Amino acid sequence: MRNSILVVALWCSIDGAASAAERFIEGVTARASSEQVKGLMSAMNLVNDHGFKETASESGVFQLTTNGYADGGSMWNGAYLPSGPDEHPVVEFDLGRIQTVGAFRVWNHNGSPHRGFADVTVQYSVSDEGNTELDPKSWRTVRQSFRFAKAPKADNYTGELHRFKSPITARWIRFFCNGTHRTGGQPDVAGLGKVRFIASETTALPATPVDHSAFGSYPDDCGWLNVREAPYSAHGDGKHDDTDSIQRAIDECQATGRVIYLPAGTYLISKTLKFQPGRGHGRNNVRGESRERTTLRLKDAIFNDISKPQPVLTLGFCGNEERQRGSADWFNNNIAELTVDTGLGNAGAIGLQFYSNNTGSLRDVTIRSGDGAGVIGLDLAYFDMNGPLLVKRLQVEGFEIGIKTGGTVNSQTLEHITLAGQKQVGFLNEGQCLAIRGLKSRNAVTAFQSKLGIVALVDAELIGNGAASDSSAIVSREALFARNIRATGYKLAIENTDDEGRPSVAGSDVAEFVSAPVLSLFPGRTSSLNLPVEETPEPALDRLTEWANIRSHRRVTESDDTAALQRALDSGATTVYLPKGSDSHVTDTVTIGPKVRRLTGLFGKLRGHTLKDRDAPVLRIAGDSAEPLVIEDCSLALKIESRSRRTIVVRNCEANGVLLGEGKVFFENVVGKWEIGPRQQLWARHFNTEEEGVHFLNAGGQAWFLGLKTERGGPLIVTRTGGRTEVLGGLSYTTTNGKLGPMFVTEDAALSVTLGEVCYSGDPFHTLVRETRQGEAKDLKRGDASLRASFLQGSRLPLFVSGQ
Repeated sequence: MRNSILVVALWCSIDGAASAAERFIEGVTARASSEQVKGLMSAMNLVNDHGFKETASESGVFQLTTNGYADGGSMWNGAYLPSGPDEHPVVEFDLGRIQTVGAFRVWNHNGSPHRGFADVTVQYSVSDEGNTELDPKSWRTVRQSFRFAKAPKADNYTGELHRFKSPITARWIRFFCNGTHRTGGQPDVAGLGKVRFIASETTALPATPVDHSAFGSYPDDCGWLNVREAPYSAHGDGKHDDTDSIQRAIDECQATGRVIYLPAGTYLISKTLKFQPGRGHGRNNVRGESRERTTLRLKDAIFNDISKPQPVLTLGFCGNEERQRGSADWFNNNIAELTVDTGLGNAGAIGLQFYSNNTGSLRDVTIRSGDGAGVIGLDLAYFDMNGPLLVKRLQVEGFEIGIKTGGTVNSQTLEHITLAGQKQVGFLNEGQCLAIRGLKSRNAVTAFQSKLGIVALVDAELIGNGAASDSSAIVSREALFARNIRATGYKLAIENTDDEGRPSVAGSDVAEFVSAPVLSLFPGRTSSLNLPVEETPEPALDRLTEWANIRSHRRVTESDDTAALQRALDSGATTVYLPKGSDSHVTDTVTIGPKVRRLTGLFGKLRGHTLKDRDAPVLRIAGDSAEPLVIEDCSLALKIESRSRRTIVVRNCEANGVLLGEGKVFFENVVGKWEIGPRQQLWARHFNTEEEGVHFLNAGGQAWFLGLKTERGGPLIVTRTGGRTEVLGGLSYTTTNGKLGPMFVTEDAALSVTLGEVCYSGDPFHTLVRETRQGEAKDLKRGDASLRASFLQGSRLPLFVSGQ
């Protein structure tokens, strides 16, 4: 069958059931971002008839051989590039003229090893220009997920059919390979067998109008899964049961990084919505339209057994549910902008079980009980090793316990938390090292109780009523640093049961309290640095006309995304984004200019590759602007570099960086290795760093951390040349080589730190702090500070201070 000949094909479902006759579009040509061997593995093999035969004359059924060398080459392979194998290539098809396409049949790579496409994004352009590079604005992404099945490696392979939900009108169609069927091992090139497009007898429907003037919207091709759309079709009317619809979306999206989106509405739930433990390694995301407009509401009187509590939504964990064993490998889970309502008569309900490792966030969420009943509002203690993670702007109404934390690793950071109407305790901690700022509680019970763990609690407003007059606002057993606490209506502001014996505190105002003696090496300061705190700027809300998709700027002749990303950043768009499923690659430095206000990965990845005889690529921030630059929701395997005076926000990111400018910097939910210069100011909320050696360098700037979590040996923070560093809470999880260096190093600088250590390897930090003043060095050794419980093998620093 020659592609220039009109061929009648059977319209078949993937399982082969015929339903109607359709036709392949003739005269299609193809090209790709790379070819392993010109001719033999050319992209034109995708549309020619090499190694391709019809089972019977006029049958419309075609088979692809397993012999990639048949007829001089029967399949296409990507190439081995200087940056590595082209495992995420682009394939582009020219239909010759504008046509209406209803479906396509694909024969995946049918050779050995398995190189076939798995997850695929499809773009199309209606442009009828014959030029080689189309206007980026002409490309549209099909709002549909495509997964190509693994080829059988058999000569009777008849391919599979993929229908578009609605026919598309296009001349150009592109496939982006988001992943292949390679199993394990090192990256390898992607491959594909044949592709045939099928014309539609139905006229393509006009695209659904989008209000491009709206602020805060996300583009159609962002890849979010809308539970109100088919095939999920949740009602969101508060009357119909939406459990199965939302659970189906969870099952299909788990571990993909794709956002499950719940538009405004009330979604009635009758059983636990569940991310399955042990399936993948996290990367689960749920987002509503807003906490005021999106509600998951539990049906009344169905979770009423308090001996067997059940959550409305559980995020799972990395492990075996039956054995309750696992590991801290449940990464980058995020929930935002919704309300969980446990309804009436559900005394056995838990509002939400949330779990994430390394990075993860719970933002702008309300958890409420309709009648005050329920076991726990937010449960962070349902499985060990939870964290590090960030909880921000959470409101909990009702329940026996508002928030519960437990386990001994990996620490949690909470900011702007509001609790009301709890019956047993507002916030119960049973082992975690915590960093808490902005806790507000209005209760007749203790607002915060910590049975085990190193806790930093600052800027709290705790209002007691009723029986609170016989209780303590704060109860601490192991170690507590508290500052700027306002507690009214309670017998005691702080009840301290630490074995180091600092007295409890009565009265309503607590300027600063440490449950154990303050540690220092030189005479001078005896209180925390109390650095000024600024709130993190929120991302700009741009019109959709001001967004740029880097894939729409990609040219098929380019072997990576370097030029496409730079073109998108230079396009005049104020928001530049990596669409869902993208694993983008750059091999040269890319510059963000002052026009761009946001670079969002939509939980995708941007990887840098160092070519031979070339410097490592970086993401460089250049130029000044009065508007902040926000870099968010991305895994960046390349360094961020700035000498700008611009305010920079990095949130929900894995990234390393060097910031030597003069502007303000804000981290939220960031993991990486960073350096700041002498004129830089940093405010970090939940910062995780796991590199061996110097984890963070403050070379003369000002750095404020709410929640620091680290692993591996070497100095956690080095502060030099007049720099000022304050750490409010967190954990050194000393997993390797505690002998490599002091935990903290300060050289003619100032340091204030509250931190706990856990070490299960038998090699904790031997030196906790090394301070040098005018050439004189002193060490705070293990044992100079009190040790934690023996099974934790770590030290505790309720407050260490240095500098004037």
